[in-house]
Amino acid sequence: MASAARTRDAGGIDTTPVDLGGRWEVMPGAPLAELDSPGASAYVCRGLKDRRSELFALVCEAPVPPRLDVLQAFRGMDNPAVLRLLDWGTIDWPGGGRRFALVLDRPGGRRLMTSLGDSRDPFSDDHIVRVLMPSLLLALREMTVRGVTCGGLRPTNLFLKDATSTALVIGDCVSTPAGYSQPLLLETIERGMAQPSGRGPGTIADDLYALGVTLLILHLGRNPLRDLDDEAILRLKMDRGTYPALTSAVRLPQGLIEPLRGLMTDDPRQRWTLADLDLWLQGRRLSPKQPQVPRRGVRPFELKGEELWHCRALARAMTRAPTTAAPLIDKGDVDRWVRRSVGDEHRANVLQTAIESAGIGARSASQEERLVARAAIALDPPAPIRYRGIAVLPDGFGPALAEAMAAGGSVQPHAEMILAQLPLFWVNCQTEFRAELVPLIQLFDTQRVLLEHTGPGFGIERVLYELNPGCPCLSPLVRGQHPLTLPDLLQALDTVGASTNRARDPVDRHVLAFIAARNKKLNEALLGPLASGTPDPARRAIAMAAILADAQQRYGPARLPNLCGWMITLLEPAFKRFKNREVRTRLKTEALGLARAGVLDDVLRLVDDAEAIRRDDKGFLTAMRRYEGLTRQIDTLKAGLDDRRSMAEGSGRQMAAVISSVVSGMILILTIIVMLRPS
Repeated sequence: MASAARTRDAGGIDTTPVDLGGRWEVMPGAPLAELDSPGASAYVCRGLKDRRSELFALVCEAPVPPRLDVLQAFRGMDNPAVLRLLDWGTIDWPGGGRRFALVLDRPGGRRLMTSLGDSRDPFSDDHIVRVLMPSLLLALREMTVRGVTCGGLRPTNLFLKDATSTALVIGDCVSTPAGYSQPLLLETIERGMAQPSGRGPGTIADDLYALGVTLLILHLGRNPLRDLDDEAILRLKMDRGTYPALTSAVRLPQGLIEPLRGLMTDDPRQRWTLADLDLWLQGRRLSPKQPQVPRRGVRPFELKGEELWHCRALARAMTRAPTTAAPLIDKGDVDRWVRRSVGDEHRANVLQTAIESAGIGARSASQEERLVARAAIALDPPAPIRYRGIAVLPDGFGPALAEAMAAGGSVQPHAEMILAQLPLFWVNCQTEFRAELVPLIQLFDTQRVLLEHTGPGFGIERVLYELNPGCPCLSPLVRGQHPLTLPDLLQALDTVGASTNRARDPVDRHVLAFIAARNKKLNEALLGPLASGTPDPARRAIAMAAILADAQQRYGPARLPNLCGWMITLLEPAFKRFKNREVRTRLKTEALGLARAGVLDDVLRLVDDAEAIRRDDKGFLTAMRRYEGLTRQIDTLKAGLDDRRSMAEGSGRQMAAVISSVVSGMILILTIIVMLRPS
């Protein structure tokens, strides 16, 4: 922590500067509300070495993990149109617990728009074409070269580069998953139908769509659909197409019509690329893009009193009323409407495949829900997977699961989606092959195997950490400590180990799943003895110690004295395997000494020393044989003693009889003599 004296504000909140990696200081007492992101709060930050003050830190608060996988790429950007990311890390936060923080350069000017409901001075078409468009295009091109997407291009995330300039800079794009903070207006129709946490990283085509909408709003100085809610905006886009929906009530200069129409085309195959936009800026005029209106049926399909004219609208309506839609699918009403009214035989055939395969997997899932989910995918392949209130694109499944887990919601629907192979069916239904879809097939096949294994270290918790490399361990054991890596987790467990009200075990399903997901060299056979009902408590305790010791040996930290002490209390059954009481006492004493050194592997080697156990067993067998020999000698002696007693008793009886006979004879003789003697 920083060396500054601890201070508190008027509300009693600790405002002492917080150290970040020994390089930066975050000021909890100096918030910068004007720089807040939807998933993070902004605070003043300064460098500890150069004392730079034109920085700010974003302290993450969203229930979804930040984009850890792209932080290095963003830090390497030195682009005038992108707010520079300098550093990141986990910090101790006032009030207890730890938070993830990002350090960025502070923009010199204000935020362009604080909300999409605001109005501002419009930018001229000339300024947009000559200044804004080339600058933002340069930023998107560099992101593409680095293999990342923006996911946060919107008017409310643009800042003036300085107070006197009209040049713009893109703000935070990494504190939450791509698209999580994007208003529905700036997302494509498909991504707009997905929940914010389930939109996935997207592609450059999605960023170009957001660029088109952003430039339109900046030119108008307002959101053309600000009087509509998200549901109305989405329906308008679906019915008319994005470009007509956003521009039908406004007049655009001739110089902007072509690029905006090209960027806001709903079909990603028709949408302008970076190269198209670059060519247009160089003066080449491209053929105009016509809006892609969905194919309408000759007659509408009625569902719960609503008239639905195209397959996309029907698919969305069905997922909102599965109990009503499922019987209509079963009876063939939907199939007949697609074939006869819409005239789409291919889609009808895919729908039939969806119906026939609806019984696959998901042992506990609702048959109706599975049927409707598959039918909706068949009717609208690019749309997200919609199942039991969840709407996610396959590559957004991980953040959506993390959000549900962090919020304490039910994750059963997420598990059922994987077991029912809905992501695989979604991939198979796509009409256009994309290289990025191939890894999704392999990914979800692997997750299904992990999910079918219900033991510790597997299940939905393992899926969570496999799909979210940036997700902290969510175990209640380390709640609030935000461990992102295995060293972080072990250090957090060591901190908990010093507490008097710690849990019985230092591991639970979350801890084991986190370790298994992050330690790819873990011997997963060690997870078996940790299942509930394991009959051998010694084997269970040793397996637990072995998992933690392996993690410490590979990743650190070097000393974990409290965790070692915690484990020793659980290793009592392992000590009891030693029969020699003196050896057992000596081992306990040595183990306590090793615990103070804090190396789990040393404790484990002491307790689980096969040679020492063999010697103890050998000594026990020797003692048993010696005992048996002594027992036999004692039995022999007892038997001999019993024989001598029997002989003595027999001889005594014989001698007593002889003596009594002699005495009786003598008495008889004396009696006769006395009687024959004359008186």
